[in-house]
Amino acid sequence: MEAARRHGVDVRLLRVICFMESRFRLEVVSPKGARGPMQFMPATARTYRINNPHDPRQSMDAAARYLGDLLRKFSGRVDLALAAYNAGEGTVESFITGRSLLFPNGKIVNPRGIVTGGIPPYPETRSYVKRGLNLLNGGSVTNSLVRHTHLQSQSRLVDGNNLTIDALSESEPVSVKFSSQTHSSFISVP
Repeated sequence: MEAARRHGVDVRLLRVICFMESRFRLEVVSPKGARGPMQFMPATARTYRINNPHDPRQSMDAAARYLGDLLRKFSGRVDLALAAYNAGEGTVESFITGRSLLFPNGKIVNPRGIVTGGIPPYPETRSYVKRGLNLLNGGSVTNSLVRHTHLQSQSRLVDGNNLTIDALSESEPVSVKFSSQTHSSFISVP
């Protein structure tokens, strides 16, 4: 994926997030208002200048920029970047520092000042991080990987083609395979 290369993000990470967020569907809208294949919330979409979060090129490019920013912010820690993509970077920072975070709507994150190392103690976020790392690491996640996983930026070609992810049956356990196909049944972004 050109966006991943352009912004120095591992293409596998971008594809795994797209798979987990939308299963590569373009028109999906979450109950919380996240839109498109990379599930951008309106405020994040504005920050990354996305006019149409359902447009795969805009969405992938913005997601690659956002992931690059998250990885830099969290010293290359993929587990924290995944947690921030799911729960928000302010939330992750709150659980790194133990400081509460007050949102303009009155919501308080981490009111008891818990320090977790950054992964919020939310079941959804913990599951998201674990699934993401599991997919990135070929199906095995250990506690040490969840705490200390780093990915180096790389873009690999197979037989001259970019790697793609094919989502397998959604009714079975989540699995992905990397192949050299040049198209996907869900989304294809050169």
